[in-house]
Amino acid sequence: MTAKEKAKELLKRFLGMKKINPESITRPYNYQEAKQCLLICVQDKIEFIKELQISDLIKYDLIEYQEEVQQEIEKL
Repeated sequence: MTAKEKAKELLKRFLGMKKINPESITRPYNYQEAKQCLLICVQDKIEFIKELQISDLIKYDLIEYQEEVQQEIEKL
């Protein structure tokens, strides 16, 4: 899956989710909220990958992919 396809898939999934606001009323995420959540999740994945005990080459490839996903999310 390309980074662009992954970004679109993640955004679609977040937009379909519900959350509870302070008044306990459920509502769908709006577009900007969903993008911000995705960016937080991708950054968290990058930090997690950095902590893994794997070869630097594999780590680099994994981080590079996540950074591409992050850039595609920002473009959406």
